Amino acid sequence: MALEGSLRDFDLFSLFNMIKIQGKNGTLVLSQGQEFVKVFFENGEIVGCDSNQVRMEDRLGTMLVRLGRLTGEELLNMVQVQRQTLKRMGTLLLDSGKVSAADLQDALFSQATAILHRAFRWVEGDYRFDSFLPADLDREHFVPIPVDTVLMEAARIQDEWPEVERRLPGLETPLGKSPRAQALHLDIDREVSSVLDGKGQVHGSSGLTHEQEMVLSYFDQPQSPKEIIQISRYEELDTCKAIADLLEAGLLESKLGEGAVKVVRPWVGGHPDLTPEPWEPSPLLWPLVVLGFAIPLALYVPHQRGSMNLGLASLQPVDLHAAPEGPTRLRQDWALRLAAPRDGGVVLAKQLGSPMDGKNPVPDLASLPDPMAPAKAPEPPPPRPKR
Repeated sequence: MALEGSLRDFDLFSLFNMIKIQGKNGTLVLSQGQEFVKVFFENGEIVGCDSNQVRMEDRLGTMLVRLGRLTGEELLNMVQVQRQTLKRMGTLLLDSGKVSAADLQDALFSQATAILHRAFRWVEGDYRFDSFLPADLDREHFVPIPVDTVLMEAARIQDEWPEVERRLPGLETPLGKSPRAQALHLDIDREVSSVLDGKGQVHGSSGLTHEQEMVLSYFDQPQSPKEIIQISRYEELDTCKAIADLLEAGLLESKLGEGAVKVVRPWVGGHPDLTPEPWEPSPLLWPLVVLGFAIPLALYVPHQRGSMNLGLASLQPVDLHAAPEGPTRLRQDWALRLAAPRDGGVVLAKQLGSPMDGKNPVPDLASLPDPMAPAKAPEPPPPRPKR
C-alpha cells in the first residue's frame, strides 16, 4: 500500500528519517506544481535521484564541458551515440576516457544532492512512496548516499539561505560582467582542470576563489542567476553565494534592456516577491460605495405589484382575484375560514373584492367536538322501580 500525503502535514525531514529508520525500499515521488522529484531508496539509503526540471545526465555533460573535460562538439557526439545505443551518459564518458570512475561518482553525488537540497526548500507539495524500484538504476556508478548526510546539509542550507536571498536581486534579473570584470585575468583561463583539485583558495592574480572564478566565467553572455544555477557545477546555495559576492565586488552588474523598467525586490524560495506597495484609497471611494448601495435600492423598491424585487414586493398589499372552481377555490375557502372563523370569511372576501356566494362551504371546525378531548363515561341507567 502506497504512503502519500501533503508536505504541510509531514515534512521532508520526518519523511526521510522514517524511511531511514525503517530501512525501506522504494521510490519517493515529491511534487510541487509542475515540478516533481524522484528519490530511490534501498535499505533506507538513497541509491538514485532524478527531476523533471534538471535531468542528471544532461547536467553532468554540461558540467564536464564547463570544466574543460569535454568540448561542446564532443558532448553533442556523446548525445547522438546515447540516442543510438540507449546507454547511460556515464558509461559513454568512461568508455571515451574523458573522465575517471571517481570523477563520475563525485559528479553524480553532487547532482543528486543539489536536486535533494532544492526539494528540501519546498514549503508545500505532495509526496507518495511506493515499494517499487526501477530495474535500470545506475548501481555501478552511483554510490549510495546516507540519509543523515542529506539531512545535515539540508539543515545547514535552510539556515544560510535567508541571508543569501537578501543579498541577491532576484533569480530572473539578467546579470553580466562589468567592465572591470572583463579586464580581469582569471587563473582558470590558464588551467581549467585545476578547479577539480578544490575550491575556496584565493589566487594571487585575480583575488577570487576557484568557485568565484568559475561562476564568473559563466557570465560570458548576460544571464539570470536561475540560468546559471542550471549549468553550474556547484550546489545552488554555493552558486548564489558566489554571485552575491561578485555583485558586491562590482564584477557583476544588472543587464536590463534599454528602456526596461524592472523593480528589483528580494526573492523568496526561488520566486520574486511581488508584494505591491502600500495602497491608499481614493477620496472618492466611500461616496462611490454609498452610491453603489443607494442606486439599486432606489430602483428596486416596489411602487406597484409589478416590481422586479419580489422580496420587497411581497410587503405590499395583494389583490385577491376570483378563483375558478376546483381545488384552488377550495383552498381559498379554507384560507378565508381560518382568517375569519366567526362568519367564515364572508365579510373579508367582500372587502377584498371577491364576495362569496352565500356561506362559506368549509365547515366551522371550532363548532365541532374536540377530537382530542377524553370521552365521557356513559351514565348508568336509572334504577328500575321495585314491584
